[in-house]
Amino acid sequence: MAEQGTKKAKATRTVKPVYAIMSVQDNEGKTISLTRENVTIHDVVKSADDVLEMLESGSLPAGTFHKRIALG
Repeated sequence: MAEQGTKKAKATRTVKPVYAIMSVQDNEGKTISLTRENVTIHDVVKSADDVLEMLESGSLPAGTFHKRIALG
């Protein structure tokens, strides 16, 4: 029988990074040469509404796009 008054320690979560492995292709399917130095990540958001608002606001540079990354 378990003793009353002893509580199990609350588990802590470790936030793990997400890595997006990607390449950019032209309309013919040929890979465009890019380096990580000339790619800019403007933001990382979880809400699709926030993504649409950001893209439609006109505050981001031309050619900015999003990529949905499903976790799990």
